[in-house]
Amino acid sequence: MIIYPFTIGEFDVNNYLIHGDNSRRAILIDAGYDPSPICQKIEELNLELVYLINTHGHGDHIAGNQKILDFTGAKLLMHEADAAYLSNPNLNLSAFIGISLKSSKPDRLLKEGDRIELDGLFLEVLHTPGHTPGHITLVGDQCAFVGDVIFRESVGRTDFPGSSSQQLIESIRKKIYQLPDDMILYPGHGPRTTVAHEKLSNPFVSY
Repeated sequence: MIIYPFTIGEFDVNNYLIHGDNSRRAILIDAGYDPSPICQKIEELNLELVYLINTHGHGDHIAGNQKILDFTGAKLLMHEADAAYLSNPNLNLSAFIGISLKSSKPDRLLKEGDRIELDGLFLEVLHTPGHTPGHITLVGDQCAFVGDVIFRESVGRTDFPGSSSQQLIESIRKKIYQLPDDMILYPGHGPRTTVAHEKLSNPFVSY
């Protein structure tokens, strides 16, 4: 798997453009405000973006959806429990900063255990609620894209509508911490980390 990370917008959201070693068909994980650098990279590498997957429905992760979808014709995927966030500025939190952010409806609704495959690249869907009800983690070969569930020595916020600190802790302990210790975690904000490091060093959720 080849991974191109992008940090987008005033909230420094990590977006990940990925494709298989021998393929030009690609997947984008999350789309922050003004994803122009991502569009430029897709064009530069002559990639065909097949899927845009939202880890969850907060505005900083979906703000670039429409531009990406219009530019590439990709299909939009997200968990069924967060689908309403795409059309509700109060849920996706954009209303709180004075804008009304909306996105196209998903082309496919995901659930626990779903598998997304593309030219030898695969991502397994883990339902990891807590930050939002429909938050997902995407597990690939030796890495996982964890969105805003867990960060390096930190965790996602649970003071938003639909959030739950109990669910977040359960998601980390029962899903994230059950992945292999050497698995690299690519979060929605901040630097990457590993399962082993978080088990030992995360002050919010002990192993």
